[in-house]
Amino acid sequence: MSAEQLLEFAWGSANNKKPFLWIIRPDLVIGDRPTNCRYICNEWEIRIGIDTNVKGEEVEKLMNDLMAGEKENKMRQNIVELKKKAEEASTPSGCSFMNLDKFVKEVLLN
Repeated sequence: MSAEQLLEFAWGSANNKKPFLWIIRPDLVIGDRPTNCRYICNEWEIRIGIDTNVKGEEVEKLMNDLMAGEKENKMRQNIVELKKKAEEASTPSGCSFMNLDKFVKEVLLN
């Protein structure tokens, strides 16, 4: 992330006037691979993507959308639904558990 992008994120976040937690990691790479972003943002609708040419006003608007409003409620509902699906899939009769068990039996134990 460039210094200019960091400033745009900082001002957009501060101008939002809502409490938030700001964490900066030196090894963090901003931006998703297109496939991941498509699923997370468009298919699952649990995140909002932002262009690499970020502007403070856009950050402020996106934060408002995320912290209050219809998008926040929709994202929360989607996250709860995905959590339920993940929990079901990881039970002994769930697809993830059964696929892992099949993998262990076929690949690791043969």
